[in-house]
Amino acid sequence: MAKEDNSLVWKDKTGTYKLGYSQKLMKEQVQWQKINFAGKLALIGVIVILIIIVLYVLYQLDKINFFTGVLYR
Repeated sequence: MAKEDNSLVWKDKTGTYKLGYSQKLMKEQVQWQKINFAGKLALIGVIVILIIIVLYVLYQLDKINFFTGVLYR
C-alpha cells in the first residue's frame, strides 16, 4: 500500500477534506514567492549599502585631492 501524503489532507470542524494537487502546488508557489521577495529585498539592501560606500570613498578621495595629486606627479 502506498503511503498517503498528509500535506494533502486538512481537517476542520465538519470533517476531513483532501486538497487537490494543484492546490498543493499553489501553496508551495506562494512560499517560494515569499522567499524570493525577501531575497530580492536583501539584495537591494546590499546594493544600496555598496553604492553608499563607493560614493563615500569617492567623496573622501576628492576631499584629499587624490586625483589631482595623481595627475600632477
